[in-house]
Amino acid sequence: MAALIKILNRDLILRISRLSFSLLLAVLVYLPVHSQFVELKTQLDTNQIRIGEQFHLDIEILQPSGVSILFPEIKDTLMANVEVLQSFPRDTIAGDENLKISQRYKLTSFDSGFYEIPPLKFYIRSGQWSDSLESNPMYLLVHSVAVDSTIFDVKAPIHMPVSFLEVFPFIVGGLILVAAIYFTVRYLRRRKKQKGLFTPDRPEDPAHVVALRELNKLREEKLWQHSEFKPYYTRLTDTIRRYMERRYNIPAMELTSYEILDTWKQSERPDEDLSAKLNRLLNLADLVKFAKEKPIASDNEENLDRAYEFVKKTAWVQKIEEEEDV
Repeated sequence: MAALIKILNRDLILRISRLSFSLLLAVLVYLPVHSQFVELKTQLDTNQIRIGEQFHLDIEILQPSGVSILFPEIKDTLMANVEVLQSFPRDTIAGDENLKISQRYKLTSFDSGFYEIPPLKFYIRSGQWSDSLESNPMYLLVHSVAVDSTIFDVKAPIHMPVSFLEVFPFIVGGLILVAAIYFTVRYLRRRKKQKGLFTPDRPEDPAHVVALRELNKLREEKLWQHSEFKPYYTRLTDTIRRYMERRYNIPAMELTSYEILDTWKQSERPDEDLSAKLNRLLNLADLVKFAKEKPIASDNEENLDRAYEFVKKTAWVQKIEEEEDV
């Protein structure tokens, strides 16, 4: 069977060779145009390829200067199973009375077989006269690739152990990056608190201690006595809101007065009297801050006392009670 295939292939190659020779003789076509001639040549640079190999089609026309020739439009394919990869720029060389026009195409084929490329048709015009000219057919033999020539034993990648010196730069770089991120975040956080980068942290005071300290400062500054009602109630309610954030983990700075009271009641079971006093404090503060209310002196003093009472009655005193039990 293999010998028969070789004989058939040899016969096919001989046919291709004869056709190529006859093609070379036939492509030299002359057409009279007003006692002048147009010469057309179309030629493949090879008549045999393997699947996927590239080859070229060359078109050459020798014509009088006064004649215009329209080339055939060749786009993605020259014919079925013969694809156009690239169209090169057309080249024109002017002689004394003639023009030589050359065009080249890069082709390929991905299907084995014997192909007859049909003639290419060119249109000629000179003044009122027009005609057409066809090239001779061309022939191409595409060989398939022998299967056994493309199969090789698969070899596994050679494993090379990674040495410590190869990994060491990455370890050092990673540690430096982590340290840089840590100290940057630490610096930004401590700058907000106006602390040095390496200053040791001191334990934060309990929430009720901070709140009582702020209320004492507010009383000493005597803002409402100088008719600064809005700053006074802003400071007063902000102190209570920050205290509730730390004491009950309530985002009080972002909530309305109603939401603060409702959230606080859900987190603890306060007595009604303390809830009412906190409600009056927050409501009057809202009127002062947003409605420009001017409360009387007794209201200002009472609301400060209510703030003191709220902080003292809700302060976290478990540790103090445990120490007294001991």
